[in-house]
Amino acid sequence: MKRVYNFFDHLIRWGAYIAGILILITTVMTFYEVISRSFFHKPTSWATELSIYGIIGSCFLGSAFAVRTYSHITVDLLINNVNDRLKTVLAYISNALGLVFSVIFTLYSFFHVAKTFELGVTSASLLRVPMYLPELFLPVGGTLLCIAFIMQIIDGGIHKGGENI
Repeated sequence: MKRVYNFFDHLIRWGAYIAGILILITTVMTFYEVISRSFFHKPTSWATELSIYGIIGSCFLGSAFAVRTYSHITVDLLINNVNDRLKTVLAYISNALGLVFSVIFTLYSFFHVAKTFELGVTSASLLRVPMYLPELFLPVGGTLLCIAFIMQIIDGGIHKGGENI
């Protein structure tokens, strides 16, 4: 069981690495677009669209890592004013609700991507990117998010935030 747990932890970490790489690539594409447009008066037909896909991918692939490291935005007004036992109960409840949301999101995104693939939908730009490719970030990120919430439930307990895996 420990091997499975470690495997999923590494999988979530790889999602975060890929998210970081996508942010770096998006930054380079945006920089190139600005230089190309400003100095050479030759805008690209691909930079904006691919940058949007990169940002979407980084958000969905990185969300599971944010959950695992408690790096996501939290409102802790209630948590800071209750005892440790109630904090633990609230942690289980919030992780369970996060898991329910993630499962629903993942299922619906998977069905959406399958329908997009079936219909052969492409982007409206000159690139004609098959839309199921960038949309794959949704079910993949959702699956990682489900795994992250399951691991949070297994871990249980109270977190202080900002912890690393």
